[in-house]
This record gives sequence, structure tokens and C-alpha cells, in this order.
Amino acid sequence: MLITPTEMNSVVDAYKLDQMTDNTPAITATCLRAAEARVMSFLASRYDIEAISHMPADSPLLADLKEMTKDIALYLIMRRHNVDIAYSRVVESYKLHTEYLAQVARGEIRLPGLPLKTNDQGDVTTHLLMGSRPKRDFNF
Repeated sequence: MLITPTEMNSVVDAYKLDQMTDNTPAITATCLRAAEARVMSFLASRYDIEAISHMPADSPLLADLKEMTKDIALYLIMRRHNVDIAYSRVVESYKLHTEYLAQVARGEIRLPGLPLKTNDQGDVTTHLLMGSRPKRDFNF
């Protein structure tokens, strides 16, 4: 996991997080894993997820991804507990990050420095290869 539960203090106060999770660190860890999986699922079509997950956690290349992951995890925690603490701000942040990650997945935005997905020959494969079956004329 790229983020530890103690790093959540940059997006929410520790006492509020404890209240929302009923003093259960496992809930925070579960929401962090779910948020990380969601972020990585957006990146999977273009970037090498294995290489990203093996990067040092303090790498500056991961700073934006870590902040997005923390905001998404906070959204998941608040959704679970139905908390009204700045809920509209958290939802807006979640929507903003989801749209940004969708643009990354479509290739409209590139994340510099992160390793791109490669095939067995080492060639970069950042797009899906698509084609169609041969056309047939079924007129009798």
C-alpha cells in the first residue's frame, strides 16, 4: 500500500477520523486499499501498475496520486458513516479526482515520470489495439 493510515491526517483531523471509523484502524486501512485500487484501475490501461507500486512511497512522482487516493478514501469513509462534516467539499473533490483519472485513462492527460506499460519486447503499449472482423456480404 502506498499510503499508511497515519498519512490520512493531511486530509482530516485524527480525532474526526477516529470518530468516523469508531476508533477502528482496520476501517481506514480497508478504505485506503479500496481507494488505491480505484486509482490504479484508472491507470492500468496506460501505466505499469507493478512498477508504480514498487516505487518508494516518498517519491515526488507519486505525490498527486497519493493525495487523490487519500481524498477518495475519505469519501469512502464518509459514505460508510454518513458524516455531514464538509460532505459537499469531499464529494466535489471525489468527482474532480474521478474525472481527472478518467482523462488520464483516456490518454488526454499524461502523468510524467510514471513508468508506461510495455509488452514483452519492451515496446510501449499505451493504447488498446482494436480492429474488426472481415466484412461479409450476406446477399443471396
